Amino acid sequence: MSWIEVETKLRVQNHRDVRKRIKEIAKFVRIENKIDDYYSLEKGKYPKKTLRIRYKGKKIEVNFKKSLSYGKGVHAKKEVEFKVSDLSNFFDFLENFGFGKWIRKEKRTELYKTKDRINIELNYVKKLGWFIEIEILCKKKDIEKSRRRIEEIRKALDIPESDIEKKGYTRELWNLSKKK
Repeated sequence: MSWIEVETKLRVQNHRDVRKRIKEIAKFVRIENKIDDYYSLEKGKYPKKTLRIRYKGKKIEVNFKKSLSYGKGVHAKKEVEFKVSDLSNFFDFLENFGFGKWIRKEKRTELYKTKDRINIELNYVKKLGWFIEIEILCKKKDIEKSRRRIEEIRKALDIPESDIEKKGYTRELWNLSKKK
């Protein structure tokens, strides 16, 4: 099933202070280590489309997203995600269709949930630092309501608009790789 992911990403200046504020409005759920390999048909440049293979312990998920809109620091993307049970055959499939491995992202996530089941993640992204993601999965008709709720949570966490990160992690990682 596909959902609409409504999300903002915020740079974190002091992760200890932010963690305390998160705990005031949300309940700790778990810590996850996520390793994401991105694949693309395009070579040698920042691709327009990618798919992600996420390794979460023994679980393997494939994900791709299509941007729908962006406003006030909040993205809305159509998200499609599914599990893969035979990774070897899936990689053969990717190779036969011309996909190549593009970039890897590693992050450590502290997941929290608000009473109304909204995800707040405190993430440490290897090579990039600390971020918060506030995310709601919803139906298309609920995008604007979700944007408003995310904005309320950002304000409750006392994070200024200036800390909204508009670039995605992969863009930042790509930029870093080009500097080397």
